[in-house]
Amino acid sequence: MDIKAYYNKIPQLVKSFLLRALLIFIGWQLAYNLVLLPARVPDTFLTNATAFSTEKLLSVFYHNVSTIYLHTIKSRAATILIDNHKIISIADPCNALDIYVLYISFLFCFPGNWKRRLKFIVLGSLYIFLLNTIRCGLIAWLNINYRGWVEISHHYIFTTALYLLVFYVWVLYSKKGVPNETR
Repeated sequence: MDIKAYYNKIPQLVKSFLLRALLIFIGWQLAYNLVLLPARVPDTFLTNATAFSTEKLLSVFYHNVSTIYLHTIKSRAATILIDNHKIISIADPCNALDIYVLYISFLFCFPGNWKRRLKFIVLGSLYIFLLNTIRCGLIAWLNINYRGWVEISHHYIFTTALYLLVFYVWVLYSKKGVPNETR
């Protein structure tokens, strides 16, 4: 089978999705790496907000919880302390920016009306923020109680769970979307 025949067999909806995904990916990479990353936008806000919400979550269970925000050229993190002991550092890669971008990009790649898409963007972003705060809180709890589980939980278990939960929201969005709706 030649490439053209194979390409012609691909449904238009799939072609449209893949083209949009490619354009969004290229546009995001250019905008982020050339403009946003050097200015640390939105990383500073997300890292600080994640640290703040994690501190508040931990304050429900522990006394004397505080946060030190370190933002220098070499260090971009917020360190959460309990009784002046370092419990967890939340760096820019922990702020879930990549998950927000992936989630929202999918919504723009898949057909749907703007009102529904905006609803899913707002509620989904809040959902991701809440899940990431819980993830950071659980990593802090593991760091206090079960240090041997921190690395595998941080890098694999909680990250996989977060992506699976976001995937579930995508499924909800795609199931109720009507492929012929205008954008």
